[in-house]
Amino acid sequence: MKQKNPKTTAQTLQRVLMKVVTMFYAMFKGICNHSFEGLAIGFENMTKFIGVNIKYLRERAATLQNSGQSLSQFYQFIPLQSDKWTPYAAIIAQGHLPEISVGIDAEGGHKAYVNAPGRTYADFVAAWGLQRGDQVTFVTVQKREAKYEVNYSRLILNPRNADGSGAPMTTEIVNSEGEFPCSNWKNRLNFSTFTFDTDHFNFVLGRGGIVVAAGIIVSRKDRSGSWFRSNCQLVLNEAGFGSDLCSLAEAVEKSYVAADIDLESEYYLNNAGASGTGATGDITPSGGSGGVTPGDPAYNTTATINGVSQSITGGSVTATAPVTSVTVSGTNLGDVTFTAKIDGTGDAINPTSHDANGASFTGLNVEANHNLVVYRNGSIWFTISSHSGGSGGFDTGD
Repeated sequence: MKQKNPKTTAQTLQRVLMKVVTMFYAMFKGICNHSFEGLAIGFENMTKFIGVNIKYLRERAATLQNSGQSLSQFYQFIPLQSDKWTPYAAIIAQGHLPEISVGIDAEGGHKAYVNAPGRTYADFVAAWGLQRGDQVTFVTVQKREAKYEVNYSRLILNPRNADGSGAPMTTEIVNSEGEFPCSNWKNRLNFSTFTFDTDHFNFVLGRGGIVVAAGIIVSRKDRSGSWFRSNCQLVLNEAGFGSDLCSLAEAVEKSYVAADIDLESEYYLNNAGASGTGATGDITPSGGSGGVTPGDPAYNTTATINGVSQSITGGSVTATAPVTSVTVSGTNLGDVTFTAKIDGTGDAINPTSHDANGASFTGLNVEANHNLVVYRNGSIWFTISSHSGGSGGFDTGD
């Protein structure tokens, strides 16, 4: 019986691709063992990583074959009998959160960059579809001294502030001293460069070097404890790699300098604040001194109307016309939707300010004999009846 040739092109290619993917997974295991949304940490994530990346590489190989090109790049740069490796456009995370597009500026010092229409925290959050408490993980492969270094750095947006920061909206995300004025609440800052340039942020991680591949993963946790991810496929430095996958001039020995993840028995991507219900400042939300344990929204039973605190426990309250301002308060209210309507009809009035501690409606003009209905998450919370002065009410004292 004639045995099958174990060295057919298809079989050899399969072995090469498997080696490429498994070696890459070994390099990125610190995050890729929990970077695929909805899968168990460890084996399920590894299996998913190998599956999606083998599929991607095989499709790439088919594209080369169909265009009449050789598959030699797969063999030349990942020899089967060596411990060499080279980065490729690996898919390192999958999920349903907004994806952040990354580029590499080869002519500007080989820096990775992300686009943003401004440099404030508000711009930072709005441009990338982020929320309070989100974790943004920067990933790079950098060539330094003939070795590839895998580096990670993460930012957790302060979960108690609507703009994602511990600073006013006007604070620049990179200040005049070149520092990143972000609370270090569970952050692991590992930037050698993070600067704003016209309409984008440049970043290089760790000890520096030429960025040859880069990407960003967004992580988010909801109150049920479920973790979510964004899609992330590494982008390659076209000047360093050329337009073809795995086409860097040479692979390097496996002896590399990997990121100092320092997991401390935690999973690197799983440090986001639970839907904005974390702690202020540098306090981990453990319920300790100054901490706030994550939980559901809690509403105060009073509202400040025209500057005076009144009980709203009965669902209705009166105030002297005109009603010009209303403030509601509590804790973990950042994700609650507050609106108001005059007489419960017409267009909804949105708060002029809103954070985790409450919301304020200012600039109102609710005249006598009209009501202001205040809603939370679309349901009526309480009603303020506006009346002429001297006709009774509860807004003349504390």
